[in-house]
Amino acid sequence: NDFIAEYLTHRDTYLDVILDSEKFATGICETCQCEDAAFHCTTCTGDHSWCQPCLLKSHQSLPFHKIQLWNGKCFEDDTLADQGFIWYMGHGGKSCPFYGVAQSHVDQDAPVIIVHSSGVFTHNVSWCQCPGSHHEHHLQLLQAGLFPASTTRPRTAFTFEVLDHFLIDALECKTSAMSFFEKIRRLTNNAFPDTVPDRYRELMRVSRLWRDLKNRKWFGFGHDKEAPPSAGDLALFCPSCPQPGINMPLVWEQQWLVMKRLVVDGNFTAQHMNMRQPELDVFLSDGLGYMVTDREYQAHLTSAIESKERSLCSNHRAVNAANTNRSNLRATGVGATACARHGCFVPHCIVDFQKGERQHAAGNIDNSLIIYDVGCQWNLNFGQRVANCPGLALPDNTKIVAAVGKFHLSTHKLACFARYSLNFIQGAGQVDGEILETLWAPFNKISPTAHSMSQAHRQEILDDHMRNSNWRKLVRIGKCLYLE
Repeated sequence: NDFIAEYLTHRDTYLDVILDSEKFATGICETCQCEDAAFHCTTCTGDHSWCQPCLLKSHQSLPFHKIQLWNGKCFEDDTLADQGFIWYMGHGGKSCPFYGVAQSHVDQDAPVIIVHSSGVFTHNVSWCQCPGSHHEHHLQLLQAGLFPASTTRPRTAFTFEVLDHFLIDALECKTSAMSFFEKIRRLTNNAFPDTVPDRYRELMRVSRLWRDLKNRKWFGFGHDKEAPPSAGDLALFCPSCPQPGINMPLVWEQQWLVMKRLVVDGNFTAQHMNMRQPELDVFLSDGLGYMVTDREYQAHLTSAIESKERSLCSNHRAVNAANTNRSNLRATGVGATACARHGCFVPHCIVDFQKGERQHAAGNIDNSLIIYDVGCQWNLNFGQRVANCPGLALPDNTKIVAAVGKFHLSTHKLACFARYSLNFIQGAGQVDGEILETLWAPFNKISPTAHSMSQAHRQEILDDHMRNSNWRKLVRIGKCLYLE
């Protein structure tokens, strides 16, 4: 309040300084000292004035700056392209020597629209034609830090910076591609955003490719191309939970100390509509992250015995919703597995629900404590479910203990309390078994956006947000453990 009160005493002065910075200066170019300095740049720091030749020379490596031209009364928006700016591919911003100084090899009939974090720009591009260089235009754009929207005669490109901004905006702010591009259009022309070229569909396509390339780079598959990623290789897991051979010895005598504590839960908000042409869908990372491989999962569902399971305990929506007819939905939600203590999603253990939470076995599991809000029903026919799951080979000494989270246990029958309470299970520790409920809260913010996406795109979006959730825990868990 003291700061606001102090601002009120200086408000008029602040306004005068801002308006004074927008007036026409001396008209003398700061570079060549001529008297034709009618240009200034709103992006450059400080007060600058240039003539037209000096403007282009000073902005040869700054193609995304916004310039203005003095028209005699006020400054009006202008573009570098309208003043003769040419973006030369390669050669440090100079014309390709293969064509000589006089030849620029510019395709004047087809300028390139470039989307940057500060706006949408149109530039004339001079392509490099040196022998031995990449003659393909889309590769030249990539070398210049621009991601092409097509591979044949690209006329739209996105800077790496704007793609990184969109990726962080989507993960942190849950921003949709439509909202993000509308922001870019308003940054370009806030008064008339409809005059800015619409590249929303191109952003949707390019952002998928950019996300896939970044993930493969981050997980080390850019250098080792001979060994492609397999199931779950593009996913992070909890650094604190016991993982034999990774953060603990392969052989450990005190097995109860290293029991895996996993919590399973379903989210009915993450629904997915039926696709009109599912046969045209293309997967970029099917099963490489947190979602299971679609083909194997569909084969498992086909071989599983269809049964109308009714809850023998309380009236749980998770089980009884399995018999609800939702013909317009491809998936009625998702089922996730996370570590019970730290809340990190388990790689390659997230599935789609077709009819509520059908109790099918999924994934290979060792000595584990499975905490589930309907754990009593999941444990009821576990042996039959394992037998109906082809490829699920559990070791002879496998021990799986079912439990119910402390919040959901109060809705169960009295008999479930003694058998499935975490208070009476050896090795459970002090966990409530409800940590997945806290993970669903931010997850539900992206569910409306992914509701009508293609199946492949939706899988990539869900994988990305689960990976981001685990990453945030990974970089902060050391500080949390230290404070404890």
